[in-house]
Amino acid sequence: MNNDVKVDAVVVTYNRLQLLKECLSSLLSQGDGLSHIFVIDNKSTDGTSDFLSSITDDRVISEKLESNIGGAAGFEFGVTKAVNEGNADYIWIMDDDTIPQDGALESLLSSAKTLENKFGFLCSNVRWTDGTPSNIATPSREWPDKVDDGLIKVENATFVSVLVHRSAIVAVGFPIGAMKIWGDDTEYTKRLSNYMPSYFDLNSKVIHKSAFGLESESLLNTSADRLWRYESSFRNGIYVNRKYDSGKKVAKSVVHNVLTGLRAMKAEDKKIKRLTTAIKGTMKGLKFNPEIKFPRNK
Repeated sequence: MNNDVKVDAVVVTYNRLQLLKECLSSLLSQGDGLSHIFVIDNKSTDGTSDFLSSITDDRVISEKLESNIGGAAGFEFGVTKAVNEGNADYIWIMDDDTIPQDGALESLLSSAKTLENKFGFLCSNVRWTDGTPSNIATPSREWPDKVDDGLIKVENATFVSVLVHRSAIVAVGFPIGAMKIWGDDTEYTKRLSNYMPSYFDLNSKVIHKSAFGLESESLLNTSADRLWRYESSFRNGIYVNRKYDSGKKVAKSVVHNVLTGLRAMKAEDKKIKRLTTAIKGTMKGLKFNPEIKFPRNK
């Protein structure tokens, strides 16, 4: 790995101490290119703060927030901190349940070199614990563009191992904290891919140790205590459609969301709540206009 290239990782965590330990251990084994790890603790109550305080490796910089500000605001805070306080060439963004495999960062940096840093973002080949694909990036129509280099052109991805060059963050700004959860990563990576072509790195592998495969969860079968996440998701999805797509796509999404809510009434519990979750989120998305913040001059 080129020792002249530096990477700062940003990890947002909340009450997943054992996964955080595994994530940090994997990150710290990625090689000399990793300069710092900015850990944003969303006011965990499971001993995370004590653990982070006990770390003696000066590469790990932790910040315990005074309240749980949500995943999206956590990433906005973390990326802002890394850009304003760090001096790395790249920011590597991930959740606390992301476990980079050996060579994951090396492959991303090799791809960045191949692309001469002319990219919006690079994302890893994400697998769930059973080896099945997880958090699948959306391929571009020109997906084979760099396939001979082990790269698939994509339009957006999730914050399960996303590498961004500092110059791209300066150009497009930070993630939007006001999006709260679910969809903030889609919006941000879409913003980046609109700025420059972006790619999925086949050889950069990470394991996503989420409690379950997200591809199997839906408004119909999710637990009642997770419905608030879906309201954010519907709102954020409509906002992204409004910002990046046509009015026709927005209309289709509105219809799709309402139908999703109606289908969710077949659930065993909270039938009306599931329907209103889809409708409320969709209506909020039609007026949602959050602020995009930019790095300060250094």
